[in-house]
Amino acid sequence: MKTFGFLAIGFAAIISSGCAVKGDTDDAASKHDPVGPNMTAELNLGHSSDSILSKYGKPLYKKGRTDTDGKKLEDWFYPDAILSFKEGNLNAFKPK
Repeated sequence: MKTFGFLAIGFAAIISSGCAVKGDTDDAASKHDPVGPNMTAELNLGHSSDSILSKYGKPLYKKGRTDTDGKKLEDWFYPDAILSFKEGNLNAFKPK
C-alpha cells in the first residue's frame, strides 16, 4: 500500500512538472508584431488619395460619407492602418 502511495505521488509530481514546462513558449508580444513595415511612418497629411493608392494598393474596404459642409469624406481600411481623406487628400491616419 505504501508503494502505491509513493508511485501515485511520484506520478502526480511528474505530470505537474511536465504540464508546467509544456506551456506556451512563444512570447505573447511576438504574436502581435506587424509583419511588414509601419505604413503610417511614411505618410504625411495632404497626400492625395491617388498617390497613396498607387503606393499601397487598394485598401481592404472603404467607407464614405459627407460632412456638414458637403465635403466628401472617406475612410480607407488597410491591415496596418486606417486612413481618412477629406476631398481626396489625406486628412488623418492611425495605425491599427
